[in-house]
Amino acid sequence: MRLFFLVISIFFFHHYCNAQVLKGKVVDSLTQEAVSGVSVYIDGTSKGVITDLDGNFKFNYPDNVKSALVIRMMGYKTIRFSNPLEADLSRVALAQKADELDPVMINPDPWSRKKKEQYFKKYFLGTSTIAADCKILNLDDVKMRFNPVTGLMTARCNKPIMVRNKHLGYLISYDLIDFELQFEKRVLRAGPGIVLPNDVPILESFHLKEAYYLGSSFFQELSDKPSRRRKYLSRRNDLYKVSELRFFRALASDQLQDKGYVLFYDKFAVSVENHIRVKQFETYSVVGFRHDKYPIMDSKNNRTDIYLTGEQIIVDQHGNNLSGKAIKFNGFMAELRVGGMLPLDFKLQED
Repeated sequence: MRLFFLVISIFFFHHYCNAQVLKGKVVDSLTQEAVSGVSVYIDGTSKGVITDLDGNFKFNYPDNVKSALVIRMMGYKTIRFSNPLEADLSRVALAQKADELDPVMINPDPWSRKKKEQYFKKYFLGTSTIAADCKILNLDDVKMRFNPVTGLMTARCNKPIMVRNKHLGYLISYDLIDFELQFEKRVLRAGPGIVLPNDVPILESFHLKEAYYLGSSFFQELSDKPSRRRKYLSRRNDLYKVSELRFFRALASDQLQDKGYVLFYDKFAVSVENHIRVKQFETYSVVGFRHDKYPIMDSKNNRTDIYLTGEQIIVDQHGNNLSGKAIKFNGFMAELRVGGMLPLDFKLQED
């Protein structure tokens, strides 16, 4: 059984325009009073601010990224503007969240909290060496449940999940929209030549089939000390060379082969131009594939298997995969996940 990993963030695109200033005011929808301390940021990047005492915010919309504007405050419903340059931000009204009660579950959850946390950390933070230096600071806020009938484990969090990445020097605020681990149930029955532990007649087990999560993220620096920043910069540069972000940027610009990627089909290396067609538009590219599965090797000989559920995907020029579940990974890039994620406004830099 192949194991697929889907890593999706909410990103949007629109027509190109020069860098502009985003400014506005955040108020309470009921009282119409200003709300201070609200996080206002560009999804998937390190660009954002906190509203002042009068609820005002102002910062430059980055010209190298076209992504959603997220306005978030504890106790209020999060607002997203897919086209912030066209939105009226002069008075953004935040609606308070109603108290949420845990739903009544028909099927009892047989898994312990410890077991579910292990699965959540593994398939949220990733399994790369970078993930070992990552810590979820508010794991207790994440609610998890496993349904033994459907084989589905889900997780949700009413607060942003705070991830401290000591390897890359980021503090990541992640708004989890969806998290699902789909398991396949297998049944082994005792019989001639088959003796089960403790002489039980039937042994049931669950094997992971697919992992998927969806959310928005905001990156902040862990330290402003020059010595640490140099160390972090070096590690970020190293990661970028094998990252999902670099792959999608190379794919959108039709430079996979030029960037050192080797495409395989039916166990043989093949020419990219004979299997992938890229039609470039002003701010995004439509990428078509000849087949639905391709192994690919990066310049460091890391292998990732690519699975397509359709004939084409859409990727913007900055590395945003805009097609969600239409493309799936297994292998190296699937192991990176949030622990090995870089902001969309990341640029390869020299020390």
